Amino acid sequence: MKNTWRELREMDRNVWIRFIGETLNGIAMMMLMPFFALYLKDKVDSLLEVGVIMALSPIAASFGSLIGGRIADIYGRKPIMIFSMASNALLMLGFLFIEGFIPYAILSIFLGLSNSLFHPAASAMVADVTAPEKRTEAYGLLRMGHNIGAAIGPIMGASVVVLSKNLVFIIASSTMLFYALLVLLLIQETMPKRIDKEEHKEKESGAVWKILMRDKALMIYLLAGIIISMGFSQTEGMLPLHFDNEMKRIFGTNNPYPYLMALNGLLVVLFQFQISKWATDKPVGKTMLYGACLFGIGLFFIGWLPKWFGEFNTNATIILITLLFVYAIYTLGEMIMSPVQMTFVANLAPEHLRGTYMGAASLQWITGSAFGPLLGGFLLDRLLGHFLFTILAVGCVVAGIVYVSLDRLVEQRQKETLTKQSS
Repeated sequence: MKNTWRELREMDRNVWIRFIGETLNGIAMMMLMPFFALYLKDKVDSLLEVGVIMALSPIAASFGSLIGGRIADIYGRKPIMIFSMASNALLMLGFLFIEGFIPYAILSIFLGLSNSLFHPAASAMVADVTAPEKRTEAYGLLRMGHNIGAAIGPIMGASVVVLSKNLVFIIASSTMLFYALLVLLLIQETMPKRIDKEEHKEKESGAVWKILMRDKALMIYLLAGIIISMGFSQTEGMLPLHFDNEMKRIFGTNNPYPYLMALNGLLVVLFQFQISKWATDKPVGKTMLYGACLFGIGLFFIGWLPKWFGEFNTNATIILITLLFVYAIYTLGEMIMSPVQMTFVANLAPEHLRGTYMGAASLQWITGSAFGPLLGGFLLDRLLGHFLFTILAVGCVVAGIVYVSLDRLVEQRQKETLTKQSS
């Protein structure tokens, strides 16, 4: 425990400021998200319009993540982070002053673009100030901060929304503005100063897609990561529908999904940093394989157990205990895999293209968030949730095998970088 606290204190100040910001931002966003769809439902004409508004944001983010990463490599991490959070704050307030489907759709697009600029720059900043062997711990710490917010936010939101749904937007906006001020006043610019002539030329003239497409290791990683992301998208949004399809006779309106979410947040807060520390000196690809396999096992049983429980009309308490156990396996895989994925990209990226690579890495989550619910909705509408989760479980294991195959390429890239720096 003493070693853990010592290592936490040794983290760069920028990482700790981001930890505070991620915690506060997590609280604000998770206050809002459970009620956002209900808020829109009262403002537009149909649930289809609600779905379109919510889908437009991640679609727009697919463009913003690449742009954000690229300009963070040219103009620096700090100004992009400030601009993104300040814009988010203003756009969040905008929801209080507009009416109708078209204005909400336009605002959702701009919010997706603005929000997606932040993470590539912020993730690159962590890589800038953290030694390669400490990056997994740093990303794990930030993820723990976000999940502290995710555990507290819904409870606070449930209390605030009783008073006013508008107040939730105001609190979320104020928190984002405060985060922008933290970055402005306390975070130092970290973009590497050393850029040789070849790198400068590449930054000035190279198109983003041209740069990324010629890195086969990155492209293979992104394709594998889309499958993982689609798994996340099911558990974060579609899983309660699967439970409702298969076990409504048992639970009625008391869907067990919130209990699983609470367990997930608690486990991440308690164990994420220790797991990240354990993974620090392990081969990145093999570690992601372990995480992907546990993640896949969890998805498989999450898919099939509700079907079996529904068919045999199992006792609700037994179901809940079993699902909590299975979800703990899923969460363990998630905790192993998530921070290591960011380390993988940071280790893969050339120093002068970290922001660009982090932006590209965001594409896997954005793509999975866009297409995962479409696949889930199609199969769940046909009562094929068990088939959906089986496909994704197998896909996650395959993705883990792909990650292992990329280990050698990352090690080779790091050796080339060290040789270049020493010459």
